[in-house]
Amino acid sequence: MARQLKTLGPNVLRCIALLFTLSLVNASEFDFTVEVAAGKFQCYFQNIENEKFKTLEIDYQVIDGGDLNVNFMLLFGGDILAQDKMKTDGSHRVEIKTLGDYQICFDNTFSYQTRKVVFFEIFLFDKDGNLDDLDVAKLANQDSTLNAQMEAFGVTIGEFHSTSNRIKGSLNKMEYYQALMRAWEARDRAIMSANLDRVTFWSFFNGAVLLGVGLVQVYMIRSLFEDQSKIGRMLRR
Repeated sequence: MARQLKTLGPNVLRCIALLFTLSLVNASEFDFTVEVAAGKFQCYFQNIENEKFKTLEIDYQVIDGGDLNVNFMLLFGGDILAQDKMKTDGSHRVEIKTLGDYQICFDNTFSYQTRKVVFFEIFLFDKDGNLDDLDVAKLANQDSTLNAQMEAFGVTIGEFHSTSNRIKGSLNKMEYYQALMRAWEARDRAIMSANLDRVTFWSFFNGAVLLGVGLVQVYMIRSLFEDQSKIGRMLRR
């Protein structure tokens, strides 16, 4: 195998590496983590100019802040395409009928003190439901010399493109699930931290109340045995 690769020459190897790199480029998948301040309504824009994209999918999850809920809206112009109220997470898929700017909005106006941290992903699919928006085979077919050398090696551009697309699809799935697991981990960590703060606060509060009640009881019992104590005389009556 190594000998055969050497016979192709450094230029062909560079072309193969470039094709493989280009096949891994993904311009139809985006993920963001944003903070929505208390009492704020924030929107983010996704511009869609390529007619190839036919479906828009948005997945979101509140990973920190308050009760981990937020209002969500997907807008295009004045039209509401999707909407959620007081949800922890959600997923929406809409058909792209018009090119332009789509608004992804998170509404935290119902919260006066707590900010929300939201993780969301945007996917743009073609008519076949694929994320791939780059035809590497078309780029490679422009070089007839490369085709001949690849065929001499026993690999066609189409096969190479198909294999690289399968690898790319697997890597995309891995990246998606890793991002999802990171979001779940961040949310679980936020819940654990909030529970710890709540338990710590009420533990100190209950301890302070018990200590105060104990001191009051000791003072009242001592006052029962003191003739000059006004509280003691009142209690003895």
